[in-house]
Amino acid sequence: MFKEKVRDFLYGLFYLDLYRETAKLFLQYQTLINLLIFGDFVGVPMLTSYYSLRLLPYTLPQLGVLRREAAREHDVFEELAEYDVH
Repeated sequence: MFKEKVRDFLYGLFYLDLYRETAKLFLQYQTLINLLIFGDFVGVPMLTSYYSLRLLPYTLPQLGVLRREAAREHDVFEELAEYDVH
């Protein structure tokens, strides 16, 4: 019991911020790749290439997430919230 709490505390102390930044970067890259593949579906004018059509069956389950992300309003202050201005 105590050992698990110490382990969780040390994980949060050393790795939690790294984990969050890595997850955020992964989502940004995934959104970019999906936008390149599904650009036509969300209204971004792109030429559909042969390779995008070959990748389509593997990335089709992520289409709903891409549509939600593309339709969501982005605010400048969301990006600035992670920076400390003091």
